[in-house]
Amino acid sequence: MVQVDVFWSYGLASGLALAAGKKAKKEKSLLDSREFLMAMLWIAILFAPSGMYLLWAFPGWETMFVASTHTDIPAWLVCLFGITNITQAWLGYYVTWKFLRADNWNAAKWQTIWSHAAMVFILIYGWDGSGIKRFTYAGTGPEWHRGVSYPWTAFFSAEIFYTLLGMGVFLIPTYIYLVRLFRKRV
Repeated sequence: MVQVDVFWSYGLASGLALAAGKKAKKEKSLLDSREFLMAMLWIAILFAPSGMYLLWAFPGWETMFVASTHTDIPAWLVCLFGITNITQAWLGYYVTWKFLRADNWNAAKWQTIWSHAAMVFILIYGWDGSGIKRFTYAGTGPEWHRGVSYPWTAFFSAEIFYTLLGMGVFLIPTYIYLVRLFRKRV
């Protein structure tokens, strides 16, 4: 979801920086870090495109039903969304890396914690108390705007649910692989 991905990309990259851990002390520049390059490639090749796919395939759901259809989303906003998934990941990795270099492990860990907490807050509460209702809505954008109601359990048989499961098959194992790889290199 557009509103969630900004925090999630920050947190995912921050988590990868944490996995690289002590190696950050040895690096003179973030641009010399192989882990940073791999993290940004993962974000740019897998994570950011998954958000763009969801925005195209499910514009209502991906915008938490702010938009009803594609025509409600300005082209510049689509571009900005694609860019922010990458820039927020860069920022999350960079800030965490700086704290690690300063040997401030608590602040580094908090980067991952606060960003994921913000993501979960928006997902569950949203901006108006209807975050979880928006997340689990099984219908389309036009249906949401017409007030068509579905039980929350319908989400588990909706196309968006199966799409998210399919994406998880690629995103989760590759993220875990990177975390394990980065931890081994420390």
